[in-house]
Amino acid sequence: MLQAIGWLIATIVLVFIEATTFNLVSVWFAVGGAAALISCLFTDSMQVQSAIFVAVSILCLLALRPLAARLRRPPTPTNGDLNIGRTATILTPVSDGTPGRVRLDGVDWNAQAVPGASFVPGDKCRVTAIHSTTLIVEPAPIETPLQPN
Repeated sequence: MLQAIGWLIATIVLVFIEATTFNLVSVWFAVGGAAALISCLFTDSMQVQSAIFVAVSILCLLALRPLAARLRRPPTPTNGDLNIGRTATILTPVSDGTPGRVRLDGVDWNAQAVPGASFVPGDKCRVTAIHSTTLIVEPAPIETPLQPN
């Protein structure tokens, strides 16, 4: 009886962990725990129950993990991702500790500088990443005109 209670508690804990992570972390072990719980009806041997737990968990992992990987959708790119690598103009002072504003294609954005960088209004910067609605910017490379030979 105590073994059945132990497997029941283990299964409930594993299902709770799975419900809080949403990453298919412990669902395989929860199924194995449920199988071990059912095996308590047929045997009192902890070794047999443990072997059933391990075997069912591994079988579920091997059988369902590839299916879950195929069903997982890659992140959908947004139009904001197209701004990475582009040059913007600083509107208000921006540093790595002080967010400010930049203008990119006529649209004002919140901006945060990469560590060690700071900008004053009128400077040019390059977008390195986007976090929510904040552009992460670095100093733009200085473009030199080509010299004719």
